[in-house]
Amino acid sequence: MQNEHESSVLVDFFAEREAKQQVFNEMHENLMEKLREYACNTLNLREKVRAKHIFRSKVNLPSEALLTPFWEAQYGIWFLLECQNIKGERIIEKYLLDPDNDLSEQELHLAAHWMAAYPSVYRVVEAWEEGYRLTDLWGEDIIDVTLGDREQVRSEFMIGQYLFTRLAKVGFIHRIIGPYALINKERINEIRRNLEANFERSKEENSQWSWRLFMQHHGVEVLRMYQ
Repeated sequence: MQNEHESSVLVDFFAEREAKQQVFNEMHENLMEKLREYACNTLNLREKVRAKHIFRSKVNLPSEALLTPFWEAQYGIWFLLECQNIKGERIIEKYLLDPDNDLSEQELHLAAHWMAAYPSVYRVVEAWEEGYRLTDLWGEDIIDVTLGDREQVRSEFMIGQYLFTRLAKVGFIHRIIGPYALINKERINEIRRNLEANFERSKEENSQWSWRLFMQHHGVEVLRMYQ
């Protein structure tokens, strides 16, 4: 009887957790859409043109390339989470500080994870029942990443594959935020050397510069190596 009771409690726990996670997933999608609408409605044409110019410069991209779905998606998430205006403000920061945006405590908590996220290169360590286990090129921790309903088609992920993306906590799980890009493993050593050298040079100018802040500013430059 005790075992049956314990099993019932576990089933209830996991069912409740799954239901709560679904709420977080929907909140994630809705809040991201609100952020896109905010950026579209509040930024003027000059700011948008400036942002596209900066992005193209960072990834050595011709202007017409932004018309393709891949680059449009890459630009879109960078624009929302990392692009800074002339005052050094990010769109997500302005959105959260805008008094007209009546966000719940849970939405603020979720957005805080987005603010802390940064683009990086991850290696696919292994598959697991809900997605893949990844490790940061500059870290040792293995991160269990859950794929959402729209992401289950990512059969191209293979063990040992490298990808450029952003990860953030959504509810109880880690998720890929925005698009990703597969990176040729033959370019990994070059990417590592270049970014580490740039980081050391930037620290000479600002000793308080952290790796997270550096990658929020320069991580997207990895896409110069995208093929």
